[in-house]
Amino acid sequence: MNRRRSLLTLLTAVLLAASGSAAVAAVPGGGSPAKPTTLRTENLVDPIGIDAAKPLLSWLPSAKNSSGQDAYEIRATVQSPSQQRERDLWDSGRVRSASTSNIAYAGPALHARERVRWQVRTWDTAGRVSPWSDPSTWEMGLLTPADWSARWIENPSYDYTQPDGKETPLPVFGKVFAVRGAVKQARLYTTGLGMYAATLNGRPVGDAVLEPGQTTYTAEVDYRTYDLTRALRAGTNTIGLQTGSGTYQRVKTPGRYFFGGTLEQYTVYGEPKVIAQLEITYQDRHREVVSSDGTWRTALGPTTFSSWWSGEEYDARRDGNAPASAAALAGAGWQQASPVTLTQSTTPRDTTPLRANPRPPITVAETVRPTSVRKLADGSYVLDFGANRSGWPRVSVTGRAGDTVSMIPAEKLAADGSLDIASTGASAGNQIAYRYTLSGHGRETWHPQFTYSGFRYLQVSGLRTAPAQDTVTVDVIHAANPSASEFTSSSDLLNRIHAITERAIQSNMTSVMTDCPDREKGPYTGDNLQNLDALLTDYDMSAFEPQLVRNMATAQRQPGDESPGLIANIAPEFHRVAPTTLPRPQGTIEFLDEVNWGGAVIRIPWQLYLTYGDTRTMATYYGNMVAWLDYEARNKAADNGDIPGLGDWSATDNTTPMQLAITAGYYTAASDLASIAQVLGKTADHAKYDALAAQLAAEFTTRFRHVDAAGVYYGSDSEASNAMALDAGLVAPADRAAVVNRLVASVRKSGNHITTGSVALGPLFRALESGNRDDVIYDLVVNPTSPGYGYLVASGHTTLSESLDGSGSQNHHFLGAVDAWFIRGVAGIRQAEGSVGYRSLTIAPALVGDLTHAAGSYRTPYGTVSSDWTKSGHDFRLHVTVPPGTTATVHVPVAANRQIRVAGTARMTGGSGSETVYTVGAGDYTFSAEI
Repeated sequence: MNRRRSLLTLLTAVLLAASGSAAVAAVPGGGSPAKPTTLRTENLVDPIGIDAAKPLLSWLPSAKNSSGQDAYEIRATVQSPSQQRERDLWDSGRVRSASTSNIAYAGPALHARERVRWQVRTWDTAGRVSPWSDPSTWEMGLLTPADWSARWIENPSYDYTQPDGKETPLPVFGKVFAVRGAVKQARLYTTGLGMYAATLNGRPVGDAVLEPGQTTYTAEVDYRTYDLTRALRAGTNTIGLQTGSGTYQRVKTPGRYFFGGTLEQYTVYGEPKVIAQLEITYQDRHREVVSSDGTWRTALGPTTFSSWWSGEEYDARRDGNAPASAAALAGAGWQQASPVTLTQSTTPRDTTPLRANPRPPITVAETVRPTSVRKLADGSYVLDFGANRSGWPRVSVTGRAGDTVSMIPAEKLAADGSLDIASTGASAGNQIAYRYTLSGHGRETWHPQFTYSGFRYLQVSGLRTAPAQDTVTVDVIHAANPSASEFTSSSDLLNRIHAITERAIQSNMTSVMTDCPDREKGPYTGDNLQNLDALLTDYDMSAFEPQLVRNMATAQRQPGDESPGLIANIAPEFHRVAPTTLPRPQGTIEFLDEVNWGGAVIRIPWQLYLTYGDTRTMATYYGNMVAWLDYEARNKAADNGDIPGLGDWSATDNTTPMQLAITAGYYTAASDLASIAQVLGKTADHAKYDALAAQLAAEFTTRFRHVDAAGVYYGSDSEASNAMALDAGLVAPADRAAVVNRLVASVRKSGNHITTGSVALGPLFRALESGNRDDVIYDLVVNPTSPGYGYLVASGHTTLSESLDGSGSQNHHFLGAVDAWFIRGVAGIRQAEGSVGYRSLTIAPALVGDLTHAAGSYRTPYGTVSSDWTKSGHDFRLHVTVPPGTTATVHVPVAANRQIRVAGTARMTGGSGSETVYTVGAGDYTFSAEI
């Protein structure tokens, strides 16, 4: 820190002390609180290449601090690559606030390439100030078109198919440049369409794979920034970019696999292209820029086929066309690249905004070896990798030039031990396949770079000898969102259900949330919304989900389109289909347009606010929310009060009225938008959408509330009908107990089976939880017969299937609500009613079934909360950790008249015949009693 910084800090302290807000107040008999930890910018640790104008800052109070935060101060300095020293940028002064997350930077405007170093200190409720935190940093990327000297480039000889009808190999690009002197900093800003893999001197530039993240390509293309400071070498270097088709360029060759077989009818946005800008700053502050342009070299590379859905093929005999060295770029087949000039409105132009990718990258999470290898009669081998996962095969072989190793993935085996590829959408002769043709030069290692699949089994052919353990392995890939929770219990069944649920989430967590990782790979908005409880429980999605909301916004139909305001069921919307003409026939199913899918544009931002205190996502896309809700109002008015859609998708009980599910979803979206308007200070809109919600509630009650001799029920009295009514808040308080009883009765009538679909599954769990019927949830979850989670485990599933009877895709995540219940119900950790960002907690573990132990933890914006309970004979013990800055009510499941021993300062605030309630602050507590 320079002298001016020190003087500014001293002056700030003096001024604060003079104003009565002492910066270093010494409290008699007390020491200073510990310094804040875990600083993050834009919910990432020390990110480089961000483009947020006002980055969001967050930190955690030290676990050593039992007193909550009362105020904070942030200070920041800035330095550009060409500057020798840091300069003061911003000092927030002392800000009275208990918030530790989503604090927006409020200093001077930030510029491209600037590196900001920041620290925070906090005051506790006793007025004591902490030391300054360890510094954290962020670095700005390229913010405007003027910051880009690079141009998009293509291969002038590329055409999708060759004269003989075969696919043309994918283009590669390269540039040779020299490094002259000591490098202070080097940054590569790059992206590609459809996909790219960047190398420096033949080595990957980073850990990110399957780049770029999916976006609405006509609206924006994401780029990523790589730090090459230590990777550059003195003298000659070669930067290379290989391309793949991704979702940007579709298979057009008849007979190539795609689920449904109609891929050739989908939009092809354009030909493969890349853009890259390498900026090198030397120690003497001299700066050089290597930008993609017409001087770059290009060739048709060794990737001979690439499809997001159908697989990938690579011919190592063409490795001379890999951009790994200066000699390679000078070889036969190389030519000058062509700068792109695009004019069609359906394709990205040179002026299409380049935006820094805000999401954690997809990375290789682990490498898995086969658990068994079995030879088939045709000489091929079936490798079992023990569990269904999402990733790609990695082959390491020796052989002759021209030998081809083929690998076909599958989720299941047929009765005779051969592959059953039906669940992946493939069929005989129309399969997903990975093929590697050898160069014949010693041991060769290869894996696909531009696609992936969900699979457990691989049929491998073309090997000269039986595969060893490391001949073919699987690289498991998923987005690097940090884990947010842990769960374990005394039940092996519950632990296995948790494992298959988390594996299904991982398998579908790429740059978007897909439905399944093989046949469709669709970024369905409803699948994301309907499993949001589990997603936000299992992973920190604070840097991930906002981009998925942005994808909905950029895909939204605009004025002048056939349905302005519509958000299709997938976003990005890779192909556009016109919705059914209004008015529609009664009972029409509208697959494109569904309230419980499109409503995600409102409901997900609201949940991000409740979970993380994120107001920016709500504010940024507020106009899109209004446009969607207005569209649905027009839709409803034009269709005699109904909104065609999907209803409770994938339910086994199909008696639930479609309009009940749709109206409940529409009401929830309107109610959430009213709440969003209130938080954002939009008073008139709050009143408007509150009135709309009240109108919808009245319509729902009139249409779906029924009374018989046994009491009040909704719709068809199905699990879904009563659960959705309860969960949406559409049941009058006086009726709630009766409707909960009807819900329980419908569960018992079904033989303790889950009969809802994906839309009503979350409501089923939440309605039973709020009705204090965790015992019923437990019976549903452990039931070993179909349909249900227990059945999936009993029948050998290693991921969730599309339906709880095991049918459909074998790797769907949207039925994962059980994972949220493991933390909320069994471990008992949840946010208190009315709290935002987990400032207030409720810990109420459910002692269900024959469980003798359960432990769970969840990382809140204030730190980790945990619950660990054990029941042994008549002894019960509950250990709880409450993070700094929060309070909790702890519900100990022991009658109030029983003696409870408490380790820690806890205040008893309530009790009943079944539990005793304590209020506690931050710290560790142990409750022990006889039961």
